[in-house]
Amino acid sequence: MPCSVLIPEPIQTMRQRPYLKPLDTPRSVVVKTDEHGTPTYVRLPGKPARRITVIRERWRIDDEWWRHTISRDYLTVVLDDGKVLTLYHDLLMDEWYVQRG
Repeated sequence: MPCSVLIPEPIQTMRQRPYLKPLDTPRSVVVKTDEHGTPTYVRLPGKPARRITVIRERWRIDDEWWRHTISRDYLTVVLDDGKVLTLYHDLLMDEWYVQRG
């Protein structure tokens, strides 16, 4: 007797969606800011400092107050060599990180 397998609709829909890639582990970086707190230079681990020429996007996340408070400003920046980075400023610890997607 032939047997067929039915795949539930939610699984079929999930397969049709674009794959979302998780972000990697953030790495600590040194960021120099101007008098308004806007980042102007970033130094990645083991690299010389690069000038930030453009801030493409900026957003803030304040979340998880019920477990561990997170308060971060994220920025997508373009460096003077054309490289694009995602930086975030941990507002609670006053530390900067780079995170690649």
